[in-house]
Amino acid sequence: MVSRGYVIFIVLILATALLPAVTLAYSYSLDESRRIVIVAVSQLSNGSYIGVSADLYVRVTCPGSGHVYVETLPLTQIDLQASTRVAALVASSVANTSFYACDFYASVKSDTPIIGGPSASGVTAVAFASALLRLPLNEGVIMTGMILPDGSIGPVGGLKYKLDAAAIRGAKIFLVPYGQTKDVVYRVVSQRIGPSIITRVIPETIDLVSYGAQLNVQVIPVANVFEAIEIFTNGVYKAIPRGTNPSDRLSAIYSTLNEVLYDWIPNLTSEIMKVVNESKTIEDRALSSIRGYSGIYIRGILQSIDSNIDNLQSRAEILARSGKPYAASSLYFQALVYAYQRLYLLKAIADETFISNEISTINSSVYMVIDSVHKYHLKNGMDIARLSITINTLDRAYEALLYINKTLESRYIDTISQYLALASARIYTAKLWFTLLDKYQGFGSSVPRDDLDRMALYISTLSQNIYTYIVAFSSMAQLPEDVSLEAVYRYSLLLKVDNPLDKLALGISSISYMHLALVSLFLQDYNSAIEAVNKTINTSLSLLSTLNMPPIDIPLHIEMIKALESYPQTQLIMLSRLSIVLSIYRVLGIELSQLQPQSSEISKEVETQEKGTQTKTITVTTTITMPPETITVTTTITADTQTNTSNIHVNLSSLALVATIAALFLIAILLVMLKKS
Repeated sequence: MVSRGYVIFIVLILATALLPAVTLAYSYSLDESRRIVIVAVSQLSNGSYIGVSADLYVRVTCPGSGHVYVETLPLTQIDLQASTRVAALVASSVANTSFYACDFYASVKSDTPIIGGPSASGVTAVAFASALLRLPLNEGVIMTGMILPDGSIGPVGGLKYKLDAAAIRGAKIFLVPYGQTKDVVYRVVSQRIGPSIITRVIPETIDLVSYGAQLNVQVIPVANVFEAIEIFTNGVYKAIPRGTNPSDRLSAIYSTLNEVLYDWIPNLTSEIMKVVNESKTIEDRALSSIRGYSGIYIRGILQSIDSNIDNLQSRAEILARSGKPYAASSLYFQALVYAYQRLYLLKAIADETFISNEISTINSSVYMVIDSVHKYHLKNGMDIARLSITINTLDRAYEALLYINKTLESRYIDTISQYLALASARIYTAKLWFTLLDKYQGFGSSVPRDDLDRMALYISTLSQNIYTYIVAFSSMAQLPEDVSLEAVYRYSLLLKVDNPLDKLALGISSISYMHLALVSLFLQDYNSAIEAVNKTINTSLSLLSTLNMPPIDIPLHIEMIKALESYPQTQLIMLSRLSIVLSIYRVLGIELSQLQPQSSEISKEVETQEKGTQTKTITVTTTITMPPETITVTTTITADTQTNTSNIHVNLSSLALVATIAALFLIAILLVMLKKS
């Protein structure tokens, strides 16, 4: 007779042995709160501005559902919902946990109405991240800056006023966006001249570092949320990129793309030649219809176009020979624009109905490409590789649509032909990108439609938030018209689309141009802005190494950015775009990995041969990510066989299944014995 205590003891041992197999579906529990001081700008009744402070209370609870709750007292003039949601998303990425695993609460309490709500979103991300990581915050640190989806701290206004408010609240350190150690304030000066009083607004540049020293406050610029958290936690959190260097995998991706890119080059050169030859067949007939100054002017434009085409193709050939096919393709694209302009200019002279007919043709091509992308997504689903191709395809298609709109707004034939040429060239390259969908697919896990919908919503609503912020502060500083128009064009298109892929592509483009607008409005130092974004990109690239397959557009963006060093505005737009897409891929990668919290890989394989027996030892490492820590369990399986056996195969899942069934069977027998006893 088996004793009852002995049977219970055996059951407990077996249950303990089985526990790891049945408890891998964990539930992460957390309830953390933080209070932090924020500073903002308030406008007085006379139109002047002052700095004010407020208290920000945040709370993070897990498990949750990815809800973000925001309250302000009193109400702010700018909606905080979008920027607070992005702050929570960025904080989740910093903590390497799923945004949808927790709920986030933010409460802002101030004695006075404030403006510039998004300027507190950077510190909101810091507060959320510190709660997720269970890190304390230094109460002597106060920060201002807008959080962007990549974790960058974007430029904001009213820094001098905010520094005043920070000093009043006892700050010892004041963190500002990178490059914004100077601020411009506008003083109203009244001067009596005879019987009249003349009022003037005089700009005054304030060195914030020196001014802060007078207030016993150290002013420190930060490029991104990683640097900010390190300072807020007194160095407990280190802003050191984690993970492996992804350069090898990026090089591997680029090498697989080389064949395609070198195929693009003859396609582009062939199209350039075809279009130029077509234009030359109608050149004499078109030019014969114009006389005098108009004829001289048009001939001058054609000569300039021909010179530009030759110059661009020569530079492109050099880049192609030096192993930079994507940068070469970009120059061929510019040459193609000039070729189309040459053709359209002459056709518009020869046929007054040409412009309207061509607009209709290009417009149809744009929507055909967009519709094809949507249908492909519905039929084939989406993974990270397809998503990167889709975003680039749609971005080019919608940019073609923007150029069509500019064509309709133009009055002069040379400008009309130029915008129409840009539209044609853009839709041509959109079709080239679309062909990649069938070549590069199935990399990594499929991206669920819900994740795409939510990401598109956050990116598009953040665009609206930043746009409102720019409008609110545009009266304080002059924004270049060309910069503001480019941002407005893309934002206007964004408001008109419903498909999540369209929203994502246009949202990324909008924020990239709005970043340029923010820099132009508040910073006006493109080199500092470029340096700041590069810092964030370097961190993001290392974090992105956790993805099974980095998106294929990343090495192409990097190559293009290097080729744009002489054009800081364009380079900043490209850098902003790259940084945002990196963050999107990173967040989606985290979500996909958390859908399968258990991952296994064969990390070591050792073979020994002794006395006619071959022993193969396989070490399997199972990693379970449970923020803020990772648990690694190592299991060793040894298989013995005769040396004449050529293949050894150990099916780990089958072994686990057999072991589990056997253990359950033993438990059942013991329970029966226990019942009989």
